[in-house]
Amino acid sequence: AGVPGTASVWVKTFGCSHNSSDSEYMAGQLEQYGYRIAEDSREADLWLVNTCTVKNPSETAMVNIVNKGKQLEKPMVVAGCVPQGDKNIKALAGASLLGVAQIDRVVEAVEETLQGNRVQLLTKKDLPRLDLPKVRRNRHIEIIPLSTGCLGNCTYCKTKHARGELGSYDPDAIVARAKTAAADPEVREIWLSSEDTGAYGRDLGIK
Repeated sequence: AGVPGTASVWVKTFGCSHNSSDSEYMAGQLEQYGYRIAEDSREADLWLVNTCTVKNPSETAMVNIVNKGKQLEKPMVVAGCVPQGDKNIKALAGASLLGVAQIDRVVEAVEETLQGNRVQLLTKKDLPRLDLPKVRRNRHIEIIPLSTGCLGNCTYCKTKHARGELGSYDPDAIVARAKTAAADPEVREIWLSSEDTGAYGRDLGIK
């Protein structure tokens, strides 16, 4: 595990299909760099936990997983909406944090964490590219995010605080990803996902 790109990483995902897609993109980048995606959490050198904060039960489940990892003394990168929404949650202490817009820096986060460093990559920036490498959890389903964030302000939902205002992908990028997926003989379904699907494109002037 001391040589960059040779360790194994266990990926645990909570939440929506958009989160599942983010995890698949992170796994793809790690695998491309040389990391092995582990099936057995106990054998993995590092845990990557992609979190959901829409409602308290999903956040509670995340806390339980993170605490279990700490008991097993696993280096940990916690990604997704929970650290993006509130990096000061007690359970996140000691873990590296990766924000929703920073999934294209997952290799950097994992390498630093395995070296014993704690990183916080939470800055909001441009949307991650849709043409990043991906390892599908279900090889027959391609999940394509249409956008991130939303136009709503639901009182029960913390996602707006984490994902922010609506940010739509360019239609050409979505079509290109769909064409790539359709050319894969393993793919049987293409899912289009976002936090506010009905609002897609409004920020781009698309009606």
